[in-house]
Amino acid sequence: MNHALAQPILLLVWIGLLSSSFVVSGKVLPYASPIAATCLRFILTSLCLAPLVWRSNNVKLTAKQFGQYTLISGFLVLFFVGLFESLKTITAEKTAVIYTLLPLISVLLSFMFMGIKTRISQLLGFLIGTVSAIWMLTNGQNNLQALSNWQYGDSIFLAACFCLAIHVLLIKKWATKQSALTSTFYIALLGSLLLLPIMLFYGDLTHLVWQSHTFWTWLIYLTLFTTLGTFFLQQHLLKKVSPNAFLAMTYLVPAFVLFLQGGLPQLILIIPAVLVAFFALYLITRAP
Repeated sequence: MNHALAQPILLLVWIGLLSSSFVVSGKVLPYASPIAATCLRFILTSLCLAPLVWRSNNVKLTAKQFGQYTLISGFLVLFFVGLFESLKTITAEKTAVIYTLLPLISVLLSFMFMGIKTRISQLLGFLIGTVSAIWMLTNGQNNLQALSNWQYGDSIFLAACFCLAIHVLLIKKWATKQSALTSTFYIALLGSLLLLPIMLFYGDLTHLVWQSHTFWTWLIYLTLFTTLGTFFLQQHLLKKVSPNAFLAMTYLVPAFVLFLQGGLPQLILIIPAVLVAFFALYLITRAP
């Protein structure tokens, strides 16, 4: 496949998988606590990747790399726990609205901690993208009314988005020299180790519905697609694009979430907002 075409397609696949996690994660909550669900998906991801990494003979980390990957994984763990926790009190659409702030959060943090400056045209693109994403989710009066009330879950997920932005910046800073397979494995493995003691003591395992086929179906989907798939694509794509441009693609998350929950009729209603989002992406990613 042509390289110039492959990258946008992979970005759209990443966004599609990421968007589905907002919907599917909510379906897991009746069967497991946020901590237990997050830990189990990290453990399953590690088990899936372990044979592949072992065969690649690239399994050693220096002490410095171990510390770096621990931080990278820790912030990702905080994001996923925050996502599950927030979905107890707010809807998938509401999390998608807050998620649209992620690129602006990334711009702020990358300037503060990495000295990355954003051009005026790019900053305009980020602002337009945020407006377009919120527009997608406020296309009807019912949505607007539901989105106007700030709740405890909103604060939890906003903090989780800061954690995810830091996670992406740290990957760009420390983990792009490793292969996508190796990086994904260590992030998942260290995430499992960080979460395991927390799950054992605070994961409410007595209420975990182990015997439910529905629970395992959703958990396996979260493992293979929204964890393993998005991790791998993220490591691969961040070797090619800046963290700010990468996260700008999340302006399309609301469109995917609405499509997954409402089908094609819902998507047709927001086409003008989607076109504005693509214009914002053009401003953000075009060469200076």
